[in-house]
Amino acid sequence: MPLDQRECGARMIACAMKRYVCILLLGIPLMGITLLCAQDSRPLQRKQMPRVQTFDSLFQPDYSYPYLKYASTAPFQHQVQKFDPANAWWLAEISMLAYADADGFVKRQLRSAGMLGVKRYASPRDSVHHTQAILTFNADAVIVAFRGTEPNEWKDLKTDVKAHHVELASGGKVHAGFQSSLTGVWAQVQPEVERLSAEGRSVWLTGHSLGAALAVLAAHQYKKPATVYTFGAPRVGDAEFVKRYQQPTFRIVNNTDFVTEIPPPFWYHHVGELVYFDSRGKLRRNVTVSQILQDKARGQSQAVTQRFKEWANLNLDKKPFKPLLDHAPICYVVHCWNSLVDAREQNTVGTANQ
Repeated sequence: MPLDQRECGARMIACAMKRYVCILLLGIPLMGITLLCAQDSRPLQRKQMPRVQTFDSLFQPDYSYPYLKYASTAPFQHQVQKFDPANAWWLAEISMLAYADADGFVKRQLRSAGMLGVKRYASPRDSVHHTQAILTFNADAVIVAFRGTEPNEWKDLKTDVKAHHVELASGGKVHAGFQSSLTGVWAQVQPEVERLSAEGRSVWLTGHSLGAALAVLAAHQYKKPATVYTFGAPRVGDAEFVKRYQQPTFRIVNNTDFVTEIPPPFWYHHVGELVYFDSRGKLRRNVTVSQILQDKARGQSQAVTQRFKEWANLNLDKKPFKPLLDHAPICYVVHCWNSLVDAREQNTVGTANQ
């Protein structure tokens, strides 16, 4: 073969190899991007309820839990004032995170979810209460989550049992222990809330158990617009307080959660719209008292039957009974997440049928 033909063939092979290498180098990143997009577009998966083994584990902060893991997939809807499943999930997670004492851990979890700032507040050291709250914010919203009762903290227990009324200057009477517990920490939190809201952010107050009661009282004192989501909230005030309470509030209750039934209804009442998770974990709204009582009985009956089966198999663990299990923060987190998944699936089906 002549030399010119051999050189031409070699050049053609070299050009083909260069093209192949370029395609390969460009293709690998594109394939990675495609895989990431495909991963992000996968449908959200429902969560299984974790098995709570002991009373102490009900409220202990779980430092292995991936808080707000899907924050980018289900972002907080700061402009939505009506009940929203995504907001319920966000606020349930932050309410559970409020039990964590490690500031560095709390800040990492919230900043990884896109929050710009995180602050922790606590009652003064010489206070008779042990109230704590975390405040977090992004460009659009400021969220305050009050920590609930810690069973091993004597100051929290004294707050819960101090159940006589105290009259508010604005009218109405409220639980004295709750109101006294709020005072020390809200005086620190409110100026920061007002500063951040003055920059155009919407205000959201939340909490679990005792923290839920404090969120209601803080919202009532705040006077300016704020949206409240409570999880496992006890009753807070009398009929006059409920009449004067103006903030949009969603009171989320998990089946047989016993804390939502105290203090007694003779002198205390709930505020806000009831959002109820039934014995199957399904979110229900606009349910009647009769329907709730029937479903609570069904849930309790199923739990008793399951407990007898466990005992028959010589499984004699010290797992708490259902009314206490239903109060656990993780139960509210899982139910809120699953209701968000259900809502997404219903929207997808509805769009496909149009």
